[in-house]
Amino acid sequence: MSRPSGQASNSADGQPESIKITVKGQDGSTVVYKIGRKIKLSKLLHSYCQRKQLDYRTVRFVHEGRHVPGQHTADKLKLEDGAEIFCMFLQTGGGFHIMPKTT
Repeated sequence: MSRPSGQASNSADGQPESIKITVKGQDGSTVVYKIGRKIKLSKLLHSYCQRKQLDYRTVRFVHEGRHVPGQHTADKLKLEDGAEIFCMFLQTGGGFHIMPKTT
């Protein structure tokens, strides 16, 4: 049985098999991906970095204030259709340094 064009197929639990996820960069750009719910997000994240010419090790992906691990799937993170993931440059440091006394 074929389904009409334009309709997404649903899995056994009634959820669509693929969803659209928007990745927003710090520069204000957006890229929309359509991925399967059971695909590891690392594919999407690596694809975004390649498209934007970024090193995957220098950025952090965040959804609703929480880090998005690449080994998880959209199902595991309970991402819904239209979810937004933000890409931010990873910054380390923030420690303090005691200046020596000068006389």
